[in-house]
Amino acid sequence: MQSHLDKLRQAHRDLNRAIDTTRAPGRQEDVKRLKKMRLALKDRIADIGTPRSPRRV
Repeated sequence: MQSHLDKLRQAHRDLNRAIDTTRAPGRQEDVKRLKKMRLALKDRIADIGTPRSPRRV
């Protein structure tokens, strides 16, 4: 599981770099798409990193 989490974190860092380098005015739609992808990755990282309580039946 840690390896998967590390891969997600690396992908998040890669998206940060891509967003930082995509600042041309004509590429704002690309930046919006990248930011949505980055947010989705952040949510997945948070879900995986948060311990879950056992389900009650």
